Amino acid sequence: MPTYETIFITPPNLAESDERATVETMSRVVTDGGGSFTTVDRMGRRRLAYPIKKFEDGVYIRFLYDADAAVTKELERRFRLSDSVLRYLTVSLDRDWAAQAKEDAVREAKRRAEEEVAAAEAAKEEAARQAAEEKEAAKKKE
Repeated sequence: MPTYETIFITPPNLAESDERATVETMSRVVTDGGGSFTTVDRMGRRRLAYPIKKFEDGVYIRFLYDADAAVTKELERRFRLSDSVLRYLTVSLDRDWAAQAKEDAVREAKRRAEEEVAAAEAAKEEAARQAAEEKEAAKKKE
C-alpha cells in the first residue's frame, strides 16, 4: 500500500472538542477504508501565508498513513464538504521517503512523550517545593 501524508487546516476559533471530533471523523475514514496510521500530529496554530475565509491563523493537523488511493479520494471529498476544514493537501510519498518519515514520526512521538514525563515530574517537584515553603512559613508565624 502506498504511504500518504495529508495536512489540513482548521479555523483557529474552532472549539477544541469540535476540532477533536473533526480529526476523529477524518481518521475514521482512513481506518474504515482499510488504511493504517503511522501518526496523527497536531502541529499547532500557525499564521497563514494569506487570509483564507477571513482567517489569518489556522490550526495545522498532519496525518501520515498507508492506504489505497480510493481512501484518499474519499478523505479529500469529506474535506471539501466539511465546514471545519479551511484547506488540505495530500501527497503520496516515495517508498524511501515514506520509510524515513515513519521513522521520524516514531522518534518524534518518543521525544514528546519523554518531554511530557519530564514536565510532569518538574511540576510535581515544584508543587512539593511550594508546599514545603508554605509549611516553613506557617512554622515561622507560630
